[in-house]
Amino acid sequence: MQRVRQFEARRLGRSAALAFVTALAPIAAAEAQDSTIIRIEAIERQIGGLQSELRRLKSELGETKQQLRQSRSEAQRAQDELRDAREAAARTHRGAPSPAMTPSQAAKPEPSTQTASTQPAGAVAAESAGVKVSMPEGRPTIATADGRASLAIGGLVQFDMGGYFQHVNQNTEFPHLNNGVNLRRGRLYFVGRFDDFRVNITPDFGGSPDGAPTLFEANVNYTGFKPVTATVGYFHPFVSLSDATFPADLLFLERPSIINIERSVAAGIQRASLGANAATEDYFASAYLTGPLFGAQRPTLLNGEQVGAIGRFATRPYHDEDWNFHAELSGQMAFHPNVNANGTPGVNRTTLTFADEPELRIDFNPLISTGPLSARSADAFGGALGASWRNFLLQGEFYQIGVNQSKLPSVLSPRLGFNGGYVEGGWVITGEPIPYDSTRAAWARPKVDHPFSLTDGGIGAWGLAARYSTVSLDSNVVPGVPQSVTGGVYGGQQQILGLALNWYPNDWLRFILQFQHVDVNKLNPAGTVQIGQRFETIAARAQATW
Repeated sequence: MQRVRQFEARRLGRSAALAFVTALAPIAAAEAQDSTIIRIEAIERQIGGLQSELRRLKSELGETKQQLRQSRSEAQRAQDELRDAREAAARTHRGAPSPAMTPSQAAKPEPSTQTASTQPAGAVAAESAGVKVSMPEGRPTIATADGRASLAIGGLVQFDMGGYFQHVNQNTEFPHLNNGVNLRRGRLYFVGRFDDFRVNITPDFGGSPDGAPTLFEANVNYTGFKPVTATVGYFHPFVSLSDATFPADLLFLERPSIINIERSVAAGIQRASLGANAATEDYFASAYLTGPLFGAQRPTLLNGEQVGAIGRFATRPYHDEDWNFHAELSGQMAFHPNVNANGTPGVNRTTLTFADEPELRIDFNPLISTGPLSARSADAFGGALGASWRNFLLQGEFYQIGVNQSKLPSVLSPRLGFNGGYVEGGWVITGEPIPYDSTRAAWARPKVDHPFSLTDGGIGAWGLAARYSTVSLDSNVVPGVPQSVTGGVYGGQQQILGLALNWYPNDWLRFILQFQHVDVNKLNPAGTVQIGQRFETIAARAQATW
């Protein structure tokens, strides 16, 4: 009985527990359901927040991409501006803007279209009312906000001083060469760019001698066909390695005499020109139809102006970070010289003169000179080789000049031939590399690593240079026999050994001290008397370019 009561009690307990659990189940289920709902709502809120954040990030990413594209565009313009500025400091156009420049380079002193944060070192820019002003490489430049039009002003000033230490005899042709000073170049480069067109106007307040301001160049260029630049106007078409070197970058005060003489056939500065060139990192090629020099009508009116042609091809067959090798060939021809209105046919109606001072422009007497040659046509051909390794440079050239004479039928008129060449080397003592300017296919001056400063201890860049040059303007003559008998000319032979010390306080200034030993061997027209001489020169130059 007791067992029955115990079993019944246990049964009733289980039933009560079951009833209690059954009663609590809906409550637990409801609570579980509420908890799940709460969690779902929280998750949904988190998802909503993440979706909102994602939308914000997408918006910011779009803005960032837009800013990145704008920054890339501005950075590219900044790089173009920096290249332009560097090229302008060295033109002929860097002496005038180089015909070989790419469209961005062709604008040489092209104004900056960059913001202050993207400007190259050394440039300062300001923007006002859609106009941007900058100073790349120290060259004042103003441009429209869209960069389609710009105007830049550059300059080159070279002030020379020096003297001659002569060893003369009683027959010396020029026994009293002048010691003194000369503003060799005083050029202001005005460069305007309008889309793919560039206009260069460069007055020159220096000269040989100074005191008669003139026009160095005035030309229009089109740069829309990369890497070609087409040019028309008064211009300096490059026709040799030294001729293509910007005047501020020459190792010495002047180019070798043979270069000044050979380029006078149909090239040289202030030459009326129509043609084009193409310049890449590996080659330079140019061809121009050329006319008279600027101002050719002033001394005497012409019935016909000179017509000629020139061509140059230069290549850099190998180059890397340390090495640059250069080789080139060039040629030019004057189909007929200027026809003088008052001349006599066969005597002085069409004439050419080849002459030069001894690679220094303090005294202006041409110690070697053919005098006016009655010429029907003339040509010049030659080439150059050069190589640089880091801070060392070696280069040389040789040229041959030919003249077809035009004389009266009874007068001997053999074809005349003149020639010359040089070899020169440079060493930057302070270690700066000697750069190669592919827009000219010529070497440039070094960039200064440690500008001169009494505060910081910088000494600038220092360099040494040596040159041997020779030129002969004698042709078809025999010593002791008058040139009138042979139809030739005693123009003289010149040899020069030169040494130069260069100091670059910074990228804009330069000072040169130069020594020369000059040997001029020249006979009088009868071929019997030595009228040449030997002497030394010491000269210095203060230079600024921007």
